[in-house]
Amino acid sequence: MNIREWLAPSGRTEQAGMFLAGAAVPYTFQRTLMPRGVLDQALATGIVMALEYAIGVLVQDSIEGAAAWMANALEHGDEITHITWRRYAITLDLSAVALGAAVKKLCRQQEGENVGRAWARLIGTLVSNGAFAGLSVGALQEVSHDLHRHGLRGFPLALPGGVLLAGILDSRRRRAERADGSVLVSRAKGWKELAASPLIALGLAGVSAGERAFARSISRALSRIFREHERLWRPVGHVAAITGIGLTMGFMLKLVYEQIEEVESHIEPAFNKPPGSPLVSGGPGSLVPWETLSKQGRRFVSTHLRVEWIENVMGQDAETEPIRVFAAFDSAGSDDGRVTLAMRELERTGAFDRPLLMVISPTGTGYVNYVAVESAEYLTLGNMASVALQYSKRPSVLSMDRVPDGVRQFRLFLEALHSRLEDLPPGERPRVVLFGESLGAWTSEDAFEGTGTDGMLALDVDRGLWIGTPHATKWKEQVLGSPRDDVDKSLVAAFNDFGQVEALPPQEREALRYVMITHYNDAVAQFGLDLLVREPRWLGDPDQRPSSVPATEVYAPLVTFVLTLIDMKNSANVIPGQFEAKGHDYRKDLARFVREVYALPCSDARLAGIERALREYELARQEWIDRLDRKEKKDKAVEKNGAQKRHTKRETEGRADGAANGKKGRNGKQDD
Repeated sequence: MNIREWLAPSGRTEQAGMFLAGAAVPYTFQRTLMPRGVLDQALATGIVMALEYAIGVLVQDSIEGAAAWMANALEHGDEITHITWRRYAITLDLSAVALGAAVKKLCRQQEGENVGRAWARLIGTLVSNGAFAGLSVGALQEVSHDLHRHGLRGFPLALPGGVLLAGILDSRRRRAERADGSVLVSRAKGWKELAASPLIALGLAGVSAGERAFARSISRALSRIFREHERLWRPVGHVAAITGIGLTMGFMLKLVYEQIEEVESHIEPAFNKPPGSPLVSGGPGSLVPWETLSKQGRRFVSTHLRVEWIENVMGQDAETEPIRVFAAFDSAGSDDGRVTLAMRELERTGAFDRPLLMVISPTGTGYVNYVAVESAEYLTLGNMASVALQYSKRPSVLSMDRVPDGVRQFRLFLEALHSRLEDLPPGERPRVVLFGESLGAWTSEDAFEGTGTDGMLALDVDRGLWIGTPHATKWKEQVLGSPRDDVDKSLVAAFNDFGQVEALPPQEREALRYVMITHYNDAVAQFGLDLLVREPRWLGDPDQRPSSVPATEVYAPLVTFVLTLIDMKNSANVIPGQFEAKGHDYRKDLARFVREVYALPCSDARLAGIERALREYELARQEWIDRLDRKEKKDKAVEKNGAQKRHTKRETEGRADGAANGKKGRNGKQDD
């Protein structure tokens, strides 16, 4: 029998993918760091199913290609049969399962392991899982050969096998969650998710089908060139297809970036006029053109606290009006240009005469946390200055490529600031404090990568406060990890909440100068690419986990990566005026941390008044922005409707004039 005859598609590769996809479903319903809605759950399940399906197909395609090569090389052509080839395939499946298990055991996760070891473990896991799926499907095909006699040759045998395994795993998950006292997904909600998940998986499977079709077209072309069977070249085809998909997604992402940046440059109706204060960027005499400020930059400079507001909240006279400086991404054409511009603005506004200078690295869009800045302005009775330098115009999750630029810009600014302050007498220099949130914390902290706390002291950074520091931040790991010569452990710490600060002995509490607030269930601080290759620390011993990290969550590379990515999105969901201390919302006790870390004395009673004012002002500000946005949309709709009516009227009048001229023309012709 010719090899091309017995290599006719058996569907085992596709069924192996189906088997893996079905078995992964229960893991996607785990309780994780943040609650998931119906759409989020369906999205998570659909993405994981599609990924597992693609892995199963890729692994089994590779194994069957190798089986074809072995059969062709070791057997005589006239002795090769479909059974011979399947025997080789099953043998290779068994070998791959054993090899993958051996690699996982040999490369068990260790503290401080290198990246190569971690990736070897992941590849071993994926290969063994894919081979096990192929082996399971092959076994089902062998024991169910009677189905072929009843016209069921094309029946997807992996479906019942995958469903059975998924049922067993899901039953285990539910028992564990009941034992832990976890709140299970309601039956009605679960059915909605299960109904929506296949639709999402189907869409992603469509992309996968296109990828396979492209991969096979490549492999067929290679087989004609090298005169080998198409199946042998299929893994190469998959690599080419995935590369093409990656390049296409990169191009599409670039278009999305451009649209987002255009939106971020839009002038909101609530902030369509420059501020009237000369003490903020964009105001009278400012060196920063108002038009160049981003949406978040205009919000930052326009919402500075007024003297009367400070006096109403603090119950005493304000010392002065606070200074706010913002160097937007479009305000200068380079990092050096923005640094120079910010320094000139600080000189112009008299910021170096203030006792406190708050240096801020904003989030990706340029957003600056109002609660942090306003808390400091209240506590200093307005006698302070704050400065922020923008390094991106996209949301943080889409600004990862801008982190090196943000780090460099922040470092350049701090060096320029340090040089300027050295010209002042020691007793007349403002205290420099740092603040960063999310990606801003990353770019701020990593400006001191490799220098520990000594780097902060060398640039005269008196205090630092960072919230929601991303997992990938290197400085955080350096100062909180193993002892280093350049790190004074007494100066730096990370907390989940302010209660942990209050529990410290007075001497340790007083020594703190550089503080990170990281909620245990903040997925922004926990998510990273290494979730694909390493079990994170926060999923360690279930008995030792904080209450906000479910004891029943188990690590599975692809599943944990996808679920934590969705948790990261949900961590950032905040409600204006409703301050909480969970996920990526740090507003609830941020004022207390500002008072503590920046050493700004204030009674508890006045601090409570500040916190109340912060909530009320945030809610009022958001309502004002929303009201003016709605008015603008309404006005545009009315204007558009009026324009359409005028256009229709002109068309009607035009047709009437045309008809009249036509009649006149016909009458004239008759007269002639």
